Amino acid sequence: MSFLRSAEFIVILPVLKANELIDPSTEIHYAFHKSLKNITAPHSHDFFELFIILKGSVIHKINGSEEILKEGSLVFIRPQDKHFYEKYDNEPCELINLAFPQRAVDELMNYLGEGFSPQRLLKSANPPFVLLSNTEKNKVAERLEELHLLPRKNKALIKTKLRILLLELFTRYFPLENSLTKKTPSLPDWLSDLLDKMQKKENFSRGLNSLLILSGKTQEHLCRIFRKYLNITPTAFINELRLNYAANMLTNSDAPIFDVSSEAGFENLSHFYHLFKQQYNMSPRNFRKIHHRNMIPS
Repeated sequence: MSFLRSAEFIVILPVLKANELIDPSTEIHYAFHKSLKNITAPHSHDFFELFIILKGSVIHKINGSEEILKEGSLVFIRPQDKHFYEKYDNEPCELINLAFPQRAVDELMNYLGEGFSPQRLLKSANPPFVLLSNTEKNKVAERLEELHLLPRKNKALIKTKLRILLLELFTRYFPLENSLTKKTPSLPDWLSDLLDKMQKKENFSRGLNSLLILSGKTQEHLCRIFRKYLNITPTAFINELRLNYAANMLTNSDAPIFDVSSEAGFENLSHFYHLFKQQYNMSPRNFRKIHHRNMIPS
C-alpha cells in the first residue's frame, strides 16, 4: 500500500502490481481507454508506464499537484508517482497506456549509458512529459497500436518490439542534454527549441545569421537572453558548436584541415586555428595526430 497524507487523515492508496498486470514473458500491458471511467481512482504502482492523450484534455492529479494535459501529451510515469485523472471541462478524453516493468527500464538505461542522464527522468519531482504535434501524436499512436497486430503466441517477438519502441520513444521525445543546451525550469520554450535547432550542421555552420532567422529576434535581444540564461554570447555559443564538430571531424575523418574548418562554418583558417588552440590547447594538426586512428593501418 501507499499512503497519501492530508491535514486530517491518511489515505491508503492502492498499489498496482506488475506481477498481477504485466505478462513477464512480454513485459507489456497495453490499454486503450476511451473514457476515464476505470482510471479515476488515486493509485501508484511498482512498474513504469507511458501514456498519450489521443483526444480531448484531462486533469492529471500527480504527486499532490495537478496539471491540464492536452491532446498530444506524452507522459512518463515512474513507480514512485501517485496519480489519477479527472475530467476537464466535461470534455471526452481518450488515451493509450503502456505499462512495463522495472527490468525493462533498467536494461534500456544501461544500454543507453551514463550520457543519457537517466536520473533527470527517473528522479525529477514530477513525471517528464512532452506535448507532441498532431503529426507526431499520430505517429506514436500508430507505433503503439502496432503492438496489437503482433501474434499473441510469439511472446519473444512482442518483448523485442516493445524494447525497440521504448528506445525510439525515449531517445526521440525525451532527448539527452549536454553542456551547451542543458535545459533549466526557467528556460523559455522558444529558447530551448532554438538551441535544439542550432545543433544541426546546416544551422551552426551558417552562424549568427541562422540564429537570428530561426529565433525571429534582434541581435541585441538574443545577446541579453543568452547572457541571462546561458552566461555566454550567441557568437561564443556558435563557435563552441563549430569547434565540437571540427574536433570530431579531425578525429574521425581524413578530410584536410582547411575543409574541416570550412565545413564547420569558419570563413578564415587563421581564425579557426586561433579559436581551436584556445579551446583545446593545441593546433588542429597536433590534435589530429593525437586522436585520429586509422581503421586500416597504412
